[in-house]
Amino acid sequence: MPFDLDPTRIVLVLAALLALGFVWYAEGRGRWRALVADRFLYGVPWGTLVTVALLVAFYAVVQAGLRTWSEPLTLPFITWSYFYPTGLLTAGVAHGSPAHLASNTAGTVALAPIAEYAWGHYPPGRTDRGGRDAGTAAGGPLARPWFRAVVVFPAALLLAALLTAVFALGPGLGFSGAVFAIAGFAVVNYPVATVVAVVATSALQVLYEALTQPVVREVLEVGPPSPPAWAGVGFQAHLLGFLLGVLAGLALLRRRGRRPAGDRIFFGVLLFGMAQALWLLVLTDDDVFFLYRGAGVVMVFGLAAVTMVAVAGSERPVPQVLAALPTSRVPSRRRLAVGWLLVLAVGFLAGVVGAFLDEYSPIVTIAPLALLVGLLALPALPAVLPDRWISSPLSRRQAAVGVILAFTVLVAVPSVPLNMLVVDGGPPGDGEVEVGGYAVTYERNATVGQTPVIDPGPLPAEDETEDQFESELSGVIVVNDDREIWTLGARDYTLEHGGNATVEVGGLDWRETVAVSRTGWDVIGNDTAYAVDLEVGTDTVSESGDATRSFASEPIEAAVRIDGRSVALAPGDGAGDPFELRVDDGDSVDAVAVPSVNETATIGDLEFTAEEGEDGIRLFATPDASDTEVLVAERETYE
Repeated sequence: MPFDLDPTRIVLVLAALLALGFVWYAEGRGRWRALVADRFLYGVPWGTLVTVALLVAFYAVVQAGLRTWSEPLTLPFITWSYFYPTGLLTAGVAHGSPAHLASNTAGTVALAPIAEYAWGHYPPGRTDRGGRDAGTAAGGPLARPWFRAVVVFPAALLLAALLTAVFALGPGLGFSGAVFAIAGFAVVNYPVATVVAVVATSALQVLYEALTQPVVREVLEVGPPSPPAWAGVGFQAHLLGFLLGVLAGLALLRRRGRRPAGDRIFFGVLLFGMAQALWLLVLTDDDVFFLYRGAGVVMVFGLAAVTMVAVAGSERPVPQVLAALPTSRVPSRRRLAVGWLLVLAVGFLAGVVGAFLDEYSPIVTIAPLALLVGLLALPALPAVLPDRWISSPLSRRQAAVGVILAFTVLVAVPSVPLNMLVVDGGPPGDGEVEVGGYAVTYERNATVGQTPVIDPGPLPAEDETEDQFESELSGVIVVNDDREIWTLGARDYTLEHGGNATVEVGGLDWRETVAVSRTGWDVIGNDTAYAVDLEVGTDTVSESGDATRSFASEPIEAAVRIDGRSVALAPGDGAGDPFELRVDDGDSVDAVAVPSVNETATIGDLEFTAEEGEDGIRLFATPDASDTEVLVAERETYE
């Protein structure tokens, strides 16, 4: 579990309860109950509580959080591919860490009651003075408060989680897409309350951190290389979720006949977007990360303005651009629309022909061109559709809704080809361990094994020998072709910094741990000679011989030469085997195991000694005819 009781935590809980109880008593329970009694059954947001309970239960039980709260099982619950339905169904409710779960549950607890209040447990016009249902029998399930509270509302949130997982760019995990959908729904209904809820979300996160870590002790230390925090945020899923929530909120407002103030909508969307990083636009190029903050902020301003018009805009028709010209010279709206569609059609056909004439894949050109043409054609469709389909001219409010809908499609559609991936072939190298259909190995500069199900053909690249789909990765690689998984369990530089790691594999009803251990020597004037061992069913690699040597680097030669001879270090062949010293005099190569600390090993007239000092273990070479020690290598140390 996340924490044990101690005096600090007990005092913190009591202080929070006493403070909230005092506010409840001082302001009067009747006032608080009056705010929610007509909307919530017994004044409780049951749908929010059910949703949070489902998230915590999934983390604790299915992800084996009860067994290891800080290291849940995640690999089988990620959206690896459209051909792995389990990942699509579970990614939206699974989480990668306690902090990840706490962040999303805090956002749900703060924002979902606002959305649930807008939805209401009681259908409009079906409550009596006491807040009880007054007409459930004739209205079907949607007229029943309990059904609306504990089934419909949680189901809507889970549907939002599913949609944001299915249309996420690449592998995704977490309920955050649904949290942003909740926020989008809430902000168009109650913008001020939503902004206040954002502050409440931060407060809940601080409260959780105070409970889990009441005292924090930090020291100066250097961590492993890592990407910036914003590079790991699922910004596209967040934006998609927010847009879906806004569209759902607009539908509810239209059905209920409500129209909140436009200025509140504008500032509500703007403040939420700024505070919750809706402006994140990130691109990556290998280990280089780009954050387009300026463009993202401009996008948030535009989204706030369009949402304001969609909620509170005028019902007057969209002004006609050529209305100021003499009537005799103005073509009809239908003719303009038809002309515009013909221009788009000609342009699209020209693009298709050009794509097939190009030496590169036509799919790469046709797919985005079709999406662009479709979006550009949207404004002309109302003018060419039959009159019976459109009862009145397009209003400004409807136009704004259309813009939001088109933007939602634009955000969602690019994810489709990127998620149609399959694993092509087995794990790289020959040092893997297998458990439950997973293969775990360590490899350097391994070509990614996921490929598009539809081969796009050759793609343009700066280097003619470069394949855009054949990127290379180094580290602990996890492969499961049944689940379309090909990913890094631990990066090479993380293992180089820490020396040890664990990879959790499993499924819906099982879990296993694979321990990873790296040992190495930093050879003077050259790279590091190192080896990586794996062992199944333990958190640390043992010395009992049950481990598997997954990777051994090539022998690394020191920059120094001793009496015309070169000295190199090479890992042993098996797990736990000592490193070898290899001396090459030009005619032959002799080898001996690296000696233990304060012991020596000899090759010819060269004596090698391992000495332990404040900076770690060092390996020296000394010729018999000299008292001079030559530093050959230093044992790799880990944090």
